Amino acid sequence: LTAVSAATVVPLTLFRQAYSFSVGYGCAVAAMCASLIRTFGLPSPFTKSAWTGLTTGAVPAPTLLTYAGLFYGLRLSAFLLLREVAVPSKSEQIKKLDKTSKPARIPFASAVGMFYAFMVSPVLFALRAASNGAGLSCPLGICAPALLAKVQWAGVILAFVGLTTEAVADQHKFFVKRNYGYTSSFVGPTRGLYGLCRHPNYLGEILFWTGIYLGGLPAFGTNVAAWITSTLGLWGIVSIMTGATKRLDEKQADRYEGEGAYKSWRDDVKAPLFPFVE
Repeated sequence: LTAVSAATVVPLTLFRQAYSFSVGYGCAVAAMCASLIRTFGLPSPFTKSAWTGLTTGAVPAPTLLTYAGLFYGLRLSAFLLLREVAVPSKSEQIKKLDKTSKPARIPFASAVGMFYAFMVSPVLFALRAASNGAGLSCPLGICAPALLAKVQWAGVILAFVGLTTEAVADQHKFFVKRNYGYTSSFVGPTRGLYGLCRHPNYLGEILFWTGIYLGGLPAFGTNVAAWITSTLGLWGIVSIMTGATKRLDEKQADRYEGEGAYKSWRDDVKAPLFPFVE
């Protein structure tokens, strides 16, 4: 996974330094999941046969977890590219971040690629356990197949809920800002998911990766590498998202201070990330 991820992130980072955390991120996740589909001989999610028996549980949870990762990566990278093309100021902002020489970007991009591999690693362990007939193991000494199966399916559902939440929140914000000509004044969005918390796109990302982790956890067993890589990946992305939430809250407070629309929304929606949690 690290090789696939780095092979995706490094060239994109050489083109645009900021791509290591944006387009390269989405493309790396998609590339890793695509490679897993090929390696484990899974049917393409873009064929009807791949979804036959979905309602009856005939499609294995690890397979759906892999599909979720592929869709997540493809959607995110496509959205970020679309936004860059549609918003000239965003494109210029990304170009201005090209501050490091191209050779110097390679070690950092490779390390970032490894981090993304850690995040996707639960999918690998879930597929590996399913393919070798080992089934669900006994993580933390818990040998309850029925319970572990429910945990894995809960992870699959949470991953799809997360990617849907992030996609809806991203598109909502994009359309609102575009309709108002990217004015410097506060225009929202303030409704829909943005009426539940101030940063639902970040919430969706946390839900997605938590789902990926839960979907792979029943297959970790006593595999130390599985526990370390997967847990570091989840801890890392959750830390990044909570930090980004705090920074964006502060940025918005500074930029829109004194604007009635912003103050009203901030007063009504007190939860920055998790609904009903201030």
